[in-house]
Amino acid sequence: MRLSYSPLRACVSPRDASVPPRSRIFIYLGLAVTFLLLSYQLILDRAPSIRTRWTTIQGIIVAGDDDRFVPEAIPAEKELVFAAMEASNISWVEEHLSDWKTNIYRADAKHKDAVLTVPVNKGNEAMVYLTYIIDRYWSLPEVSVFLHGGRYQWHVDNPLYDSVISISHLNLDFVQEAGYVNLRCAWSVGCPTELEPARYLRERPEDSGHPTAVEYPDRYMELFPRAEVPEVVGTPCCSQFALSKKKIHEQSLEHYVRLQRWLMDTNLDAGISGRILEYSWHMIFGKPAQYCLDQRECYCRTYSYCNMTDSDIQKQWIWRGLQLPEGWPEQSETAD
Repeated sequence: MRLSYSPLRACVSPRDASVPPRSRIFIYLGLAVTFLLLSYQLILDRAPSIRTRWTTIQGIIVAGDDDRFVPEAIPAEKELVFAAMEASNISWVEEHLSDWKTNIYRADAKHKDAVLTVPVNKGNEAMVYLTYIIDRYWSLPEVSVFLHGGRYQWHVDNPLYDSVISISHLNLDFVQEAGYVNLRCAWSVGCPTELEPARYLRERPEDSGHPTAVEYPDRYMELFPRAEVPEVVGTPCCSQFALSKKKIHEQSLEHYVRLQRWLMDTNLDAGISGRILEYSWHMIFGKPAQYCLDQRECYCRTYSYCNMTDSDIQKQWIWRGLQLPEGWPEQSETAD
């Protein structure tokens, strides 16, 4: 008769044959528990070596998939991403927005190991935004808000032009629902029409006063190689918006690396390349080329400013030029 082999049987000496069956069961259980404990210890010992895998995409080193499982990388609910310079004073953020996690990228940082920075200072805020998405692709918060570094800026959409107000009042539920939310609702500058790329592609007009419009058709085809060049591009300026994690993840990490590589390699100056992306972000994140929400609906859904009258909307944002009056906001009552 052929006997089957059992690893546990092999671990028992001839003297164990005389051990009662019940005692033998306890011996086997003890051996099994010892084996499991030893296996678990081996896993713990190996853990540090497998926590992070790095990969190279188009020459750029980024964190790989294993980064998703690092306990300390569990994302916060909401984060701010600032495109700043070393000289930028961002103290107002900690003072007024301490409930947000903050990422301050100093684009011109000389000591790259000391701060968040970018691989090359090109494309204005666009390089910062893409770098953050690439850096944090596997550890994004539920909502990321992308901003310039100044508190008071001419394009911030409230009567005081105050970023603290816009961030504090931002409806995060709407960001989760829409995926991409421009922080401006005012149509002035960008809506309903900012660019006519299809016409410029057909006619190739000379337009020295609008170099972005001249460059846009060819650059659009580089950024969106499988898309038809649109007749009209319209969206509120000025490259400040909020994104949900789900919306960012609709595109692969390689996609954002490709966009960053385009920005790094382009021969356009920073003003034009940054502006080309300024009028492309909404399409990168799935919105139509002409994306100008009704202002009343936009203020209600974005900031919960509902039931606004026409007069309220007119007073919400007023053009004062590309620089706010000196001494703003202390001089706000006399600025008119």
